[in-house]
Amino acid sequence: MKKIFKLLIFVLLITFSNSNIASAKITKNFYGYQVRNVNIRELTSEINTAINAYQGDDKFNPLEDVNNAYIYSDENCSYFVRLYPSNKDTNIYVVSNEKYDVEQNELTDLLKSGGYVFEKLDDKAALKEYKFDFFTLARNQELGNFYISPDLVKPLKTGMAKLNNHMAKDNKKTSVFPYSNDTEPIKLTQVDSITHYDNNAKISITQNEYRLKQKENKYVHAYEYIVTNKNNSTATVSATSERLASLKDVTTESFVDLDRLDLIDTVGSFPPVVVLTAGTSLLCSVPNWIRLAKITKESKRYTNSLPENYELRPQTNMRVLVLKYKNNPKPVKFNFKFADGTVHNITF
Repeated sequence: MKKIFKLLIFVLLITFSNSNIASAKITKNFYGYQVRNVNIRELTSEINTAINAYQGDDKFNPLEDVNNAYIYSDENCSYFVRLYPSNKDTNIYVVSNEKYDVEQNELTDLLKSGGYVFEKLDDKAALKEYKFDFFTLARNQELGNFYISPDLVKPLKTGMAKLNNHMAKDNKKTSVFPYSNDTEPIKLTQVDSITHYDNNAKISITQNEYRLKQKENKYVHAYEYIVTNKNNSTATVSATSERLASLKDVTTESFVDLDRLDLIDTVGSFPPVVVLTAGTSLLCSVPNWIRLAKITKESKRYTNSLPENYELRPQTNMRVLVLKYKNNPKPVKFNFKFADGTVHNITF
């Protein structure tokens, strides 16, 4: 009870510290759509074509430094839109002010005019991830008339990030676990898949991206590389990457992720709209050691060292599992050496 009482007092102090925010209407204007049977690359291309062809005063403005993100604004409504891959479908996340009509708006009109089949997005894990992405983006990018209150634990997060980056300097990939060709099935939600085939090397690489189940999914996604040697000769395979997430990175960043203490955020234009972000985890938090154990168990599989001089026989494949930071996913650079002395490098 004492913890709950202190929490309520803290919320009230923050709320009434700003008269504008104190008088604002409490709301949660976060929406999602799923466009069926069209992947993000196809949908993004067609939406950009439609936006560029539009001649009216009001239009979607793409964000320069954020992939697949737009701001729509007119005299009645402003909203943020971002597209996310969802395997063979595409998810669209929307954050708006209180005047947004979720059933009929410029976005839904655009989708209907293109003949797309879409529905409400009910994937709670995806919506939770996209909401965290929006908060992070708004705080860092200052999205026009969308205002987000400061992150109350930013100094702690920033300090840990600097420590991780310092420890990782000049270290392409740190792991105490040697590479092994994992063959067990992956029981995670797949969000994207891309295949590249090199005609010269006769090497096929499929990159599959997955959403993790534990708290680390706010920062990293799991990636699976399936490398197939379609050559008649054995390939000696080595791989490197400029920066991947190690188990140390995942556990430290997830452990200090105290977003449950970000009690109040504001979203909107004028007046600002208060959005409460404190969930039940603030009052009924799982013991830290249990959370950390679950994160470690899930992430460990994807933090082995990259392969070095692995022998990949003709007409066989190997699997490489890694973790990549969502905000800056670095490619993996594969080096293939064949018995006849030829060397091929593929970055994917």
